Amino acid sequence: MIFGRRGPTLAVDIRTDRDAYRPGEIVRATVRLTPSADLESPEVSVALLHADTAEGWSDSWAVDGRFVVEEESMRGGVTVEHVVELRVPERATPGLEETGEPLVDDPEDFRHDLDAADLWGAPSSTGRRVRSTWAVQVVGRGTGKPVDERRPVTVLALPARGRPGTRSRGPADVAVTIPDGSVAPGATVSGRLRVTPERELAVRSLRVDLLLVERLDDRVLTADRVVSVPLAAAETLPARVPRDLPFALTVPPDAAPTALADGASIRWELHGVVDLARREDAVGVHELVVHSAGL
Repeated sequence: MIFGRRGPTLAVDIRTDRDAYRPGEIVRATVRLTPSADLESPEVSVALLHADTAEGWSDSWAVDGRFVVEEESMRGGVTVEHVVELRVPERATPGLEETGEPLVDDPEDFRHDLDAADLWGAPSSTGRRVRSTWAVQVVGRGTGKPVDERRPVTVLALPARGRPGTRSRGPADVAVTIPDGSVAPGATVSGRLRVTPERELAVRSLRVDLLLVERLDDRVLTADRVVSVPLAAAETLPARVPRDLPFALTVPPDAAPTALADGASIRWELHGVVDLARREDAVGVHELVVHSAGL
């Protein structure tokens, strides 16, 4: 009994000159295409794809690409090799308004469908519930079975300036001060906690916590305390008299780099905590920027 014939397939092999790239660098991709049978008018594109994902949500787009086969016949069993250069965007965060103008004028060019606002992407980062990923993607149509093959690549989070200022809440002004600049996973961060009570406060303890915070739009998905450094035990703090305490903590060696996507984000926060009995703690929050390891 014949249930149907199996159509032609297109075998795809994707290789890149490196595994990791800095923003602005060129990904040199070598793509080998081998059809199992003759193909009359296939269309095959190679693109650099960025994707942000969180639970129940995803967003992906191409930041560069080329058509390597444009309705040209391909002979079965014959391998064709294409080398494509794809540029990693320099921008790691969104912000540009769509211009409505294509990147290139030629409507047959892959980049004709791209806008300058598309040329960005958060660095590669895998948190607990949020991910930012990159891949070289090969898409084929008119190839019998549709083709969507991907080879992951890493886009590095470069060292950058830190984010200034501390947000404070509660019955004391709580400030966390650290040197300006991002840090690598496994680095030791030294700084100062300053607590200035509005009125006399009996505190149970003073500490600094490092939290991994993941968000989807305005919703907090993860707020996990991964490091906690006790600085002082129970004491009474006089009103309006600053209390300064030095601290040092070590960022986990597997810390995911900071990634700020359009809808989802992976962040690290230092929380200076004034632990109070039977009331909400006073907390100062200072963002810590983490860049990729080895930089």
